[in-house]
Amino acid sequence: MINHYFKVALRLIKRSFLFSSIHILGFVWGMAAAFLIYLWVIDEFTFEDHNPDAGRIFRVIEANCSESGEVTENPYTSKLLADAFRKEFPQVEEATYLGNIDMTSLRSGDKFLSLNWMRVDTAFFDVFHFPVVEGDPGRLKSGFNHIVLSETLAKKFFGNEPAVGKEVMYNRGMDGESVLRIVGVVKVPRKSHIQFDAIVGQSFFDKIDVNIVRMSSLWDVRDAMVYVKMRPGTSVSDSDRVRMSRILSKHTHTERLLRFQPLRDIHLKTDFADISVKNHGSMASIYLFIILAVLIIFMGAFNFTTLSTARAALRYKEIGVRKVTGAKRKTLIVQFLSESLVQAFISLILALALTELLLPVFNRIMDKDITLQASWSVLVYVVLGIIGVGCLSGSYPAFYLSAVNPLIAFKGGQKNGKKGGLIRGLLCVQFVIAITLLLCTGIVFKQLNYLQNKDLGLEKENVVSIYTGLWYNVDGFKQEILKNPNVRSVSMGAEITDYLEGDKSQGDVLRWTDERGETDSLRMMCIWADGDFVNTFGLKLLKGEGLKADGGAYFSGTYDFPVIINEAARKAMKVADPIGMEISGGFGVGTNKKRIVGVVQDFNFQSLRQKIKPAYLMYSPECLGNIHIKIAPEHKQETLNFIQKKFEEMAPFFIKEFKYKFFSDALNRNYEQERQQSRMLLAFTILAVVIAMMGVFGLVTLSTRQRTKEIGIRKVNGAHSGGIVKMFCLEYLKWVGIAFVPACPLGYLFMYHWLDEFAYRTTMSWWLFLGGGLIIAGITLLTVIGQTWRTASQNPVRSLRYE
Repeated sequence: MINHYFKVALRLIKRSFLFSSIHILGFVWGMAAAFLIYLWVIDEFTFEDHNPDAGRIFRVIEANCSESGEVTENPYTSKLLADAFRKEFPQVEEATYLGNIDMTSLRSGDKFLSLNWMRVDTAFFDVFHFPVVEGDPGRLKSGFNHIVLSETLAKKFFGNEPAVGKEVMYNRGMDGESVLRIVGVVKVPRKSHIQFDAIVGQSFFDKIDVNIVRMSSLWDVRDAMVYVKMRPGTSVSDSDRVRMSRILSKHTHTERLLRFQPLRDIHLKTDFADISVKNHGSMASIYLFIILAVLIIFMGAFNFTTLSTARAALRYKEIGVRKVTGAKRKTLIVQFLSESLVQAFISLILALALTELLLPVFNRIMDKDITLQASWSVLVYVVLGIIGVGCLSGSYPAFYLSAVNPLIAFKGGQKNGKKGGLIRGLLCVQFVIAITLLLCTGIVFKQLNYLQNKDLGLEKENVVSIYTGLWYNVDGFKQEILKNPNVRSVSMGAEITDYLEGDKSQGDVLRWTDERGETDSLRMMCIWADGDFVNTFGLKLLKGEGLKADGGAYFSGTYDFPVIINEAARKAMKVADPIGMEISGGFGVGTNKKRIVGVVQDFNFQSLRQKIKPAYLMYSPECLGNIHIKIAPEHKQETLNFIQKKFEEMAPFFIKEFKYKFFSDALNRNYEQERQQSRMLLAFTILAVVIAMMGVFGLVTLSTRQRTKEIGIRKVNGAHSGGIVKMFCLEYLKWVGIAFVPACPLGYLFMYHWLDEFAYRTTMSWWLFLGGGLIIAGITLLTVIGQTWRTASQNPVRSLRYE
């Protein structure tokens, strides 16, 4: 019996192949899109799952309140907390810390590689699990000069040869080289918030640099991220959190508050500006695309149901014949439901195949490595959903048409306004979804264009940043490249990504005495720069003068530390003219006073999700690890070749890898997530419009088939083909207009909440709302005209003979 119903369903598909293709393909594309979004959402929710103890690991977040009442959260805190937690809290099984080290260079034989490495304490691999490729990462604690490499770096150095037991050399400039012995190679999962090329123990740095030892013993130095691993069955209570906070407050002599962020929450649920992690996700994006998946799958299901219901009206005579030949109502119900279920399951199989085909493209767009894998529970939900859609789409012919009197069936059935209202209502819902998605896509692209073209208060184009590693003749290199006429300006400064991704973006607390003689304070971001920094980046000096970089005075102790502040800092200080004011505090200079010598217009190194922070520029030759070169755009490649040649001639032997980045590229990476999501949204919006138009095409095809005789009669009575086409067009445009009304506020609400994540955002222009409606109206008109013109222009005699 099942085989019979299956053959009947296939025969029905073959008999009206075009209509059946529209009927099935809309549902197939809808399901494939929903599967892709589902796989992406699951991928986002499973960050850190490679760590079996992820549920017991927490990151320590430090909250600071300035004297002005500003509260900021910071993932960087004192590394000394890790040891204190281990000793004073029995529920803490283990604690560790990690800190980013600036880009460095390692040597193996004649091969030099630049890389990012981390310093950690001995308990790092007792807290975090990374898949081991070779060796034993736990041996990091057994020797001060042990190092663990990532699989990627090990292959760059040694290819497919074993790396464990081999040595790499770390150059310390004038102090010679230090040997590092490789004890392990690990795979760094993409879904880990900790990304590194190599890991070295803190004891190595303590051994080679007395200044690091001194800094490591200071509670005020916040240069590490601290993690705790709780014992099974325990958690961090409010009273524990208060006690832990008191430890930090006691040693820093300021009120500090700690909170403990679950490891699995770091990727999606970090609600502060955490730029220590490069691959953050967003719950807002998750919700947006879950809604998108639901809307698209509903559109596909609506299409499937709508076209099934509409097509059923053409089967009155078939039903009449079956009933006259003895078919029971129960038999007809089973037949219609089975036909619908067969088509639904065919759609499911095609959707899974299409998803597998689209995954490579989807992975390239979203920078993922997702595979088509699902649990049994998910498969059960999918099958139940398919059964539900199949039963819903087959319910009208199964339960309504099976009850029709055979005489009425042979006359072509009876008019049913409720059925027509249901079909048009479902079509209207599809129009609402399509217009809403078009509106959202337009606003997302408008915001992305705004982010990429907004005036940042600096010149970001044609500025090249090169890692120099503080080699001693860097000033000579600067003078050499300035001889090239295509080099407009050269400045030495810190690594740009320090302010995009590192702890320096959090800022330092600086203090000054106001006009009433009271001490005030403000957290400001410190940007290390030399005297040419303002000119190279095109900063606008509003008051005062530029920096005077004097290395001799700096190292002799006679330097007076002039600084330049931005407008945001001046306004926060509530001072009209700060030139000549003295401020104290800040990173790297102890209690030395600083003197404000200039004010520049606000500029933005960071993401426009955040407001421009108070900042100050200061000279320190010990912190100028990069050189920034402004070049002429007309001879870009020629100038880069010249710079590389000079670099290779003059750089010391331990920095032979010429690595550069354009400042504009570094800034644009702030919005890579938005670009990925905009491409994803555009693709699914186009798909939603195509599904909606497939529904329109199918309904118009059925409508013209049902009304062929009516069209013939109208033409006999003098109607023109254009008038008939116009009649159909107005009917569908009416439903587009009705759909436009709820689509506008829906789109506005969705995008209002999405734009709320940005401190600087575009406006939701009226033409975007109107454009979404006009696009749907235009495509609908083309679809209706293309399908109705053929029927409307044919000979009325043929139309009157139809059926």
